[in-house]
Amino acid sequence: MANVEKLQEHLKNAKSKLADSKGNETEVRNLKKKTKRLARKTNKITATEKMAELKKKKKKDRKSGSSD
Repeated sequence: MANVEKLQEHLKNAKSKLADSKGNETEVRNLKKKTKRLARKTNKITATEKMAELKKKKKKDRKSGSSD
C-alpha cells in the first residue's frame, strides 16, 4: 500500500502537468481524472488513519470507565 507522502507527491506532479498541458481534450480529461483519483486516494488513507486513532481513544475511554 502506498504511503500518503508519495501519493501527495504524485498528485502534485499530476497537477503541474495538468496546468502545463495544452494538449487535446482527451489528454486534459485523463489528467483531471488522475488528479481526482489521487486526491480521493490520499483523503481515504488519511481518513482511515484518523478513524483508527479515534477508535483507539474510545476503546481506552471505555476500559478506564468500566474499571472505576
